[in-house]
Formats: sequence, structure tokens, C-alpha cells
Amino acid sequence: MASKFVRIGRIVTYHPDLRVAVLRCRSFSSASNELDIPFYDAPESNTQTRTVWPDHILGPLGPQDRRFLMPGRVGPCVNTSRLQQEINAQARVDFTPSFNIDQILPQLPHQRQSDISEQFLTSIDEIDIAFIDKKMSPPVPSDKMEYRANSCPQILRKDFKDLFPDKNLMEGNLTVISISVKTNNDMTYWSSEVEREREELLDSFVQGAAEICQAFEEAGFWADFIDPSSGKPFKGAHTNFTLFETDERYRKLGFEILDLGCCKVISHPLWGTHSFIGTLFTSAPLEHPLIANLKSTP
Repeated sequence: MASKFVRIGRIVTYHPDLRVAVLRCRSFSSASNELDIPFYDAPESNTQTRTVWPDHILGPLGPQDRRFLMPGRVGPCVNTSRLQQEINAQARVDFTPSFNIDQILPQLPHQRQSDISEQFLTSIDEIDIAFIDKKMSPPVPSDKMEYRANSCPQILRKDFKDLFPDKNLMEGNLTVISISVKTNNDMTYWSSEVEREREELLDSFVQGAAEICQAFEEAGFWADFIDPSSGKPFKGAHTNFTLFETDERYRKLGFEILDLGCCKVISHPLWGTHSFIGTLFTSAPLEHPLIANLKSTP
């Protein structure tokens, strides 16, 4: 059974391997016609104090609320004693300011981007807190794949829009999915075993990501993924922009980029440098069953 951690704007699940997630995603895609996201109607307003419009006498000029007869929806105060009590209560309030100047001044662009980036990140501390609070069970030894979906804020889409010149990422929904696989070898070193494992994981990721993107497309959404070998979109139009796994933008997805002097390596919050990372982009919203219900083996 895979574990799941849900937070506003983020879903994290663990599975034994990528194939399990692909099969789960395909199963939801085949049943997408039967999976409807519920829409809730707005509660009916209280009509006891409202008139039926149009007014048969005044027509469209008739008020919709008899309590506010004057222009601008203004009406007389009929409970003057209560109003006087509220005024007296406000007069007794200590108006000593309890805020600093930074709370009333508008944020600078780099401050706003920094705040949003910080909200977007998933740090190791946050995952530890989720484990401690029992909101998320730690992955068992057999769970070697993490499927993390983030709802991308509008301001961070600028960092990714050049990767897809034929797609306007600034409009509609954008969900960034990070697939992390725990490796047997430490990726900070090079050896024939490390190279062999990376090649196997690369082939597995490309095949699995292509099937996941196909499932999203069958459900009516746009989807593409970054080929780790080239750093470019696998299905999109040609572009000179890349996103390799050691790119600094991965910090905004919750990973660390370690500078070893001779090279850089990506570090997973739980598995450190024993990890292989891949990324998908889709226009499917985070609450769609293809993403939200990807939490257990089929």
C-alpha cells in the first residue's frame, strides 16, 4: 500500500516502482468518463427579506431589498441603540499600532517571488513533520518511487515557459509532477555500475512518462515531460532551453543541488544523492482523479 501526503497545492505518494504508478494512472484514464469532479452549487440566498424582481410597479428601478431603499443600496439605521454601543466599544479600543512598517508597504518583486517560492518548496523538515504528525506514513523499504505533484504558482511559470514555446503556460492550470526513484548507487560517484543503473532508470522513466502523458491526453489535457538525457521536452517543439536535473530551478521543486567542485548533483529530501529525478508538466488540475487518486496499487 502506498502512502500519501496531501497539502494545499501539493500531493506526495510513494510506490514500489514507476510501473505501479503508470498502471494506476492508466486505470484512471480508462475510467475517466465515469470519474466526474463534483461541482457544488452556491447556497441559495435568503429570499425572506428580498422582493421578487422585477417590481411590478417600479420595474427594474425597484429595490431588491426593502431595507436599502436609497441609491447605492443605502438604508436607514433602525437600531440606533445598538449602533451607539458599537461606537462606544470602538472608542475604548487602544489604537496603538501593533505592526511594523514592512506590513503596510508593498512587497518588492524579488520579495514576493521569494515568498511564493518558499511556499512552493517541499523541504526535508516539512516531510519529517508530516511523519511525526502521522499525516503521512514513511515509505517502507519496498517503496522506491516518489510521485510528487505540485500546483505551479503563476509567478513561477515564467521559469518554465521557455521550455514549451508552443504552449502558453501562463494561462490555465499547470501541475508539475516530479518522479523520484531511489537508486542503489550513490550518484555522486562514477562507475560502471552507476552508469548501468542510470541507463536502466532513464529507459524506464522515458517509457513510463510517455504512458502517463498519454493518459493525461486521453483525458483531454496537455502533458509533456523532460527527457533527462537532453534536458528538453520529449514531445514539444524544438527549443534551445533545457532543464537538466542539476538545474537550479529544481530547488523550487523541493530538491537540493549540491556543488561538488568538479560537478553538481541533485539531492532528494529523503534519499539524498541516491536518487534519479524526472519531471512532467500537465494542464490537468491537482484535484483531478488522475493525480489526486494516485495513492494505492491497482
